[in-house]
Amino acid sequence: MVNWNNIKLVYGENTHWHIAKHRVDLSEVHNVLAGYFTIQRRIVKGVLRYLVLGESYGRILVLVLEPVEGDEMLLITAYEAPESRKRLYRERVKR
Repeated sequence: MVNWNNIKLVYGENTHWHIAKHRVDLSEVHNVLAGYFTIQRRIVKGVLRYLVLGESYGRILVLVLEPVEGDEMLLITAYEAPESRKRLYRERVKR
């Protein structure tokens, strides 16, 4: 079971470049994880991934994370959420 209050984010240089293509930087990723966020589990090609939906500097972002070991999560990508996910996030925040 992942302790979401204590995860360690791991990433490589390619990750910086990849999320920058989506106009996201690592400070925004860390902001999402420091605030309120929702989590969805997905299996992608047999591998467990988490879609984390949260807000940073007024933008609602999707983070795609893959468990490594313990509370370590590999950042696969991050991008601005499409409108449908933004609505979902806003509905959950109101609760």
